[in-house]
Amino acid sequence: MSALPQTKPESVDQVIGLANGFSKVSVNQQEIVKIFNQKSDLVMQGMCKFGDSFEFLFPLFKGLSESGKPKSLNLRFSSSEKAAYFYYPVSSQSEVSLFFSQLILLLQNEVKFKKALKEIIINRNHFISEQFLLQNAMMGSIEN
Repeated sequence: MSALPQTKPESVDQVIGLANGFSKVSVNQQEIVKIFNQKSDLVMQGMCKFGDSFEFLFPLFKGLSESGKPKSLNLRFSSSEKAAYFYYPVSSQSEVSLFFSQLILLLQNEVKFKKALKEIIINRNHFISEQFLLQNAMMGSIEN
């Protein structure tokens, strides 16, 4: 059973291209992860490296990928580098690309959720501060 949702991306544009080269994934113009890969005979190999600001996503990436990866995908993780190294047979290209696309989509949603949650917490704290000031002002005017 996979921890990743069993839905397919809506379009081919949503599938991470794991052909030879380099891909980067961003949210709000901030780079979350870079994916480097290359073909070596009948095997694709590469790495995923998290941006400095998004290294906190590495444990989530590791947990989700270990629990739902295709059998043909081999992953090694480097906690010190906040990177994942992978290889898989070229024949599994579409399955692995779909897997990485779903995984990256979850990470993008996590970043968006944390941003929204942070804004909610900030707004709530402002509201509590204003409420406290208003209450103090009202108590001061009652005592006078």
